[in-house]
Amino acid sequence: MNREHYREEENNPSTGGKRPRTSKKETLLYGMKMLSIIVAILVVISGVLGLLWVLNILNDTPEIRARNIYDYIEKNSVIYDNRGEQLEVIGKEEKRIIVPLGNIPKTLQEAIVAVEDERFWEHSGLDYRRIVGSAWRNITTGSRQGGSTITQQLAKNVYLTHDQTLSRKVQDAYYAKEIESQLSKEKILEAYLNTINLGGQNHGVEAASQAYFSKPVSELDLVESAMIAGITQHPSRYSPIRFIPSDEALEEYIVYGNYQEYTIIFDERTVPRYRVVLGQMLRNEYISQEEYDQALAAGETLHERINPSRFDGSDVSAHFAELIREDVIEAFVEEGMSIDEARQKISTGGIQIYSTLDQEMQNILEEEFENPDNFPPSLRDSEGNLLRDEYGNVQPQGAMIVSNPYTGEIKALIGGRETEGSRTFNRAVGTGRPVGSSIKPLAAFLPALDNEHTVASVVDDLPVYFDFNNPEKRHPQNVGDTGYLGLINLREALSISSNVSATKLLDELSPTVDGSIAVMKQYLNDFGIEHHTYDYSTVLGSGNASPYTMNRAFNAIANRGVYKELVSFTHVEDSSGNVLLDQRGKIGSGEWDRRIVEQDVAYLLTDMMQHAVTPANEGYGWQAAIRPNNEGIPVAGKTGTSQDQKDAWFVGYTPYLSGATWMGYDRGESLGSSSVVSARLWSKVMGRIHELEGYENREFSRPGNIIDVDVCRISGMLPTDLCERDPRGSQVITELFIEGTEPTEHCESHVSVHVHRSSGERPRWFHLPMFLEERVYFVRPEPYDPQEHDGITPRDYEYQLPMD
Repeated sequence: MNREHYREEENNPSTGGKRPRTSKKETLLYGMKMLSIIVAILVVISGVLGLLWVLNILNDTPEIRARNIYDYIEKNSVIYDNRGEQLEVIGKEEKRIIVPLGNIPKTLQEAIVAVEDERFWEHSGLDYRRIVGSAWRNITTGSRQGGSTITQQLAKNVYLTHDQTLSRKVQDAYYAKEIESQLSKEKILEAYLNTINLGGQNHGVEAASQAYFSKPVSELDLVESAMIAGITQHPSRYSPIRFIPSDEALEEYIVYGNYQEYTIIFDERTVPRYRVVLGQMLRNEYISQEEYDQALAAGETLHERINPSRFDGSDVSAHFAELIREDVIEAFVEEGMSIDEARQKISTGGIQIYSTLDQEMQNILEEEFENPDNFPPSLRDSEGNLLRDEYGNVQPQGAMIVSNPYTGEIKALIGGRETEGSRTFNRAVGTGRPVGSSIKPLAAFLPALDNEHTVASVVDDLPVYFDFNNPEKRHPQNVGDTGYLGLINLREALSISSNVSATKLLDELSPTVDGSIAVMKQYLNDFGIEHHTYDYSTVLGSGNASPYTMNRAFNAIANRGVYKELVSFTHVEDSSGNVLLDQRGKIGSGEWDRRIVEQDVAYLLTDMMQHAVTPANEGYGWQAAIRPNNEGIPVAGKTGTSQDQKDAWFVGYTPYLSGATWMGYDRGESLGSSSVVSARLWSKVMGRIHELEGYENREFSRPGNIIDVDVCRISGMLPTDLCERDPRGSQVITELFIEGTEPTEHCESHVSVHVHRSSGERPRWFHLPMFLEERVYFVRPEPYDPQEHDGITPRDYEYQLPMD
């Protein structure tokens, strides 16, 4: 009723001027009407406010370009070996390796869709039916079930945080619609499978496959796929392996191994979740009843499928990965990147680095370095426990590199042994240690062969005085019980590592001391060896070099005089397979080659070093041979021991591969052992490597202009009958020459004289002919008087023509 009606009722005589009473029903209806109006107004206001709130959130939500979705993800880079097997994962603790959908088995794709978003192929980013269902269950049961689709989860994984807030829900719904409008369903599924958390630090199906099965995701079968799909709901609960403190491991646990202070066990909670996944796949008709039954039966032995991987590789092979990272960074910088950009590309760019490493060879190298019997005794305390330095390293240490000298490809590398600390110093590279006599072939013998000497050239190994600060001091001296050897050719001098002969050869490179040093320096620099200083001690190995550097230098001899840089990787791709760096066309093509000496000169040095390793010749390197008497697959190389036996080296090669081995203390204490320990280890490693498939007997390639000529060992000239009558036995040997450098004159060093039969004196006027006899002696190029050298006599002194 309106107010006019009430006024009329008041003035009406029949009512006595009183207002009529309103019924309760009318009042209730009126109240409900007013309440409805108020509620409607509030709903409208709330809706407007809600819309404004959503718009405000969306206004602050950055736009996305889903087609570049991987640009938003920090991806791990991966190093592969030369067969394409995963070797190392680079990056942060979170592991993520991007693979294309085509590399992911269909069964794994279907298993994920079945348990995570069964209407994935039908909705457009939001599954309203699932949202309503989840909301109802949450209200009626008090649970907290999510209604997110795969697309929403992808948005959360890539663009958003995992905060459980309404604003985040709005954003992932918005991003889901954006992603669906920009990407195909296949691309969405691929991105999701590459980003989802699958237990521990493993993100994406490739990382999970490597972590739990130690193989690429492309090789997974139905059982393994269902196991991985089961992890998604609760990664920490349904991961098939669990790390527990080793002291908590019970006897009934299924144990896979130990990692640091933890034991890796099978998590039984995986089994029921695995069955749920199979049920969902059956219900969605991704598998048949028969497949379901077979897979269900396999669930009884799921633990047998697990083959956990430490994922980061061993501490030892990490040295090779470290070298690869540095080489790739350098290559990116050469392509125009800054150092920071290159490092970021490796750390989070998800690049795929294909290395030259041979995993079989690397395993052999690591196994031999883990064997303490291959090294001098390690330092121990009074109770026999290994002593470690502040970095967790045992002492002495070692390093080795193996490469292909014809291509420069590094096949295996190790920078230390038994390292437990956080610092794993790579001793295979860097500034290195004093190289000892291993430098002599490069600093003295090769320059001599390249400058008018032949293998048969003779050096008189006598006391010399090359200490320019103390001219009265005999220096250098030969080591051990070698003494002074007298007249020896270059082959013998290298075989017994004569310090005197090496220094004399250096001195003969030029008429002046400075000139000889300059020639030696040029050769060493050509071989990639750089020292801070160069003097006559350099030829004896006072300068530092790393196994990497020495291996690269000796490769030039093995490669017929041609120098090549060592290569640790062949090519680099981004996560989509686009090639970023490519060295495949350059490796072995000659593009990086630099000739140092002609192949005939290089072959002569190879043959000399092969002689030094052949046991029958009693050379210092005989323990490096990998076949009996150094036959079949011969070894050519050189030992090296630094001052006071602080460093032990062997550097050498076969017709197939080359290698350099070093042993020593990090702080320079004496090993108490010569280079024989390195030669033995080199032989063990290379011997096992050459037992691998494909290494048949083969000799070093001999150039066509190398000829054999009989010469006198004492003079290096063509022999006479007197050379055969030397009292020590025939001195006629067959030696190698570059055609045109062989001797043309006959030996004049051997002479025949008559001496007194008993005293050996030259005949006097009073000696009767019956007391004389003919003897063969040799004449030194220069007379030698022991009295001028403190009475020192070389080994051949008694066969020298007696002085008048």
